[in-house]
Amino acid sequence: MRKILSILLPAALLLTACSGSTESGSDNLDDITVKAGAEGAAPTVDFSAPLELPDSSAEVITEGKGDGATDGQWIRYRLLAKDAVSGEQLGETYSGPVDQTVELSEGFKTADPALYDALLGSNPGSEIAYYVQPPEATSASAPAQNPQLLFLTVQDVRDKPVKADAAEVAELDKAGKLPEITLDKEGVPSVKIPEGKDAPDNLIVKVIEEGDGKQATESSTVKANYAGWNWSEGTEFDSSFSRGEATEFPLDGVIEGWTKGLTGLKEGTKVMLSIPTEMAYVQGQGDAVGDLIFYVELTDVK
Repeated sequence: MRKILSILLPAALLLTACSGSTESGSDNLDDITVKAGAEGAAPTVDFSAPLELPDSSAEVITEGKGDGATDGQWIRYRLLAKDAVSGEQLGETYSGPVDQTVELSEGFKTADPALYDALLGSNPGSEIAYYVQPPEATSASAPAQNPQLLFLTVQDVRDKPVKADAAEVAELDKAGKLPEITLDKEGVPSVKIPEGKDAPDNLIVKVIEEGDGKQATESSTVKANYAGWNWSEGTEFDSSFSRGEATEFPLDGVIEGWTKGLTGLKEGTKVMLSIPTEMAYVQGQGDAVGDLIFYVELTDVK
């Protein structure tokens, strides 16, 4: 549940060493051709290599449908990366279990204005080509890098998630849209994810058993026993139960879903949290990827 440094694009898509080319290529993003892949597979993205542009540049290749994204909203997307010099494919996330997500924020606009401008106003189904110039080499031990072509498909446009109120939690629970937590005879939790149901858009806090101790604030330090699973596959990625002891942490030093989900609860409370990725690890951390589920026993509040 610890915070990690957010990045705009997956770290697996690394810039490659400069290889150079003497062949005639393309100098225009309009020359890119795209062939849709099968369901769960990446599209085929072709261009005449080398693709050479003077600066980083992004262009909407295909318009989607629905309302366009505005500043402050979140974009869920899939992407494919190619070496712009050789045309070699470097990686893709279309075949992965979950979407990536990024916020249209001032920080994003400052860090990556070309991509921000292309995503602003985009809608589900929009396809965007993004030519990325690498930073200049700083030393002989850090050689120049090739530019990349990133191809992104917008999957969804979302408002910033909030903590759901009691009525929303009750409605989802009644409709069978929330995970079920089961404890074995030793008190170790497991989860059953509702079949065919998507994770809720907002942060869900379902109290299983209410405590009667001290109430946690955003600045509290707490101890908790917990286990976490991803919504996409139900894979457990962390558990204090397997370590045999509760974990202590400050509530202002964890992911937003934990801070907002545990604030206001009393010592002794047992709770299920459903946390949208925008309030969790954003770009993922191992199996802690996408929308997450946690079972938490708040054992101590300081």
